[in-house]
Amino acid sequence: MSNLTQDKGPGAFAGDRRDFLRVAAGMVALPIAVPAPAMAEAQYTPDSKMMGAAKFIDVDGIRTRYFDGGRGQPLVLIHGGNWPATTSAYDFAPVFDRLAAHFHVYTFDKLGMGFTDNPKDDADFTMAGVVRHGEGFIRALGLKNFIIGGHSRGGLPAARIACDMAENVSHLVLFDSNTLAPDDPNTPERIDPPIIETPPTLEQIRGQQMKSAQIVQKYFLTDAWFKEEWTIARLPKIKEADARFRAARDKWVAAHPDIVAQHPLWKRNLGATTWWTYETKYQTLDMIKAGKLKAPTIIIWGFDDPTAPFKLGVDMMETISKVVERSELHILNRAGHFVYNEHADRVTQLITDFVGV
Repeated sequence: MSNLTQDKGPGAFAGDRRDFLRVAAGMVALPIAVPAPAMAEAQYTPDSKMMGAAKFIDVDGIRTRYFDGGRGQPLVLIHGGNWPATTSAYDFAPVFDRLAAHFHVYTFDKLGMGFTDNPKDDADFTMAGVVRHGEGFIRALGLKNFIIGGHSRGGLPAARIACDMAENVSHLVLFDSNTLAPDDPNTPERIDPPIIETPPTLEQIRGQQMKSAQIVQKYFLTDAWFKEEWTIARLPKIKEADARFRAARDKWVAAHPDIVAQHPLWKRNLGATTWWTYETKYQTLDMIKAGKLKAPTIIIWGFDDPTAPFKLGVDMMETISKVVERSELHILNRAGHFVYNEHADRVTQLITDFVGV
């Protein structure tokens, strides 16, 4: 049975949003959720104690940083972002301990991000390279019967891994991923960041995050969070990744004039679907439509996410629910792009109820 619900968070209002979702859901069944209890900011402890010290593992010659903790069924989480962003496995720190109370949680820095080595070949500055590295990480650890989850630009590799390694994936969890969602005019254009000249200061990172429209509930932003991003921003490999990614883009643009003529924004890494993601995205959506995705799938989305509007979650649900009988979409009110951190308790409850632990 497919389910689509809206969870009402603190400060929620009734009526209009539910009525809209009934229309947007189309043929998808829409039971109305009981309002979720508000998360008290004073009770929320976002700094993880269970992640422990970072570990490193060789993944096909790429030194890869990861964290793991907890006991139970493996849960692999893939963070979002792309080169040269300072996002990393640490993005999941605020929700890590809650999930680790039920699962053995693994989260790793994607290829070329965080403290993981940059690609050896510039041709791997693509989503296909990210997927290969993710699958290599799972094989290197020998994980079986695992849950795979992904956020934003980690959602597409998570879904692709769920298709490619279907015999070992028990459930799929997706958070706010416009990269996986079918193309939709509601998706805002991305901004091509300026070339990195000097790393940002700690205070610049703090100020940028505190003002970010992507984050509605900011109480998970701590000194540890800011320091992690600042530390990554100062790594020489980040500036190198920026330069190599742009060079790979320019080389691809020169080699594909016909495609670029149809997608001129790709010359500047703009658009929701870009030059380095489109092949893997469309292949993966075709695989899902063909029934290659077997795992029960739960989609959890922030209603107030400006960069991945919740309509994309509805679109994704429409696609997945046609082939995966047990699929659910939950839209949380007063939640932005980092829904799993902004409502960590509620998200953990949704996942544990869905998996059945």
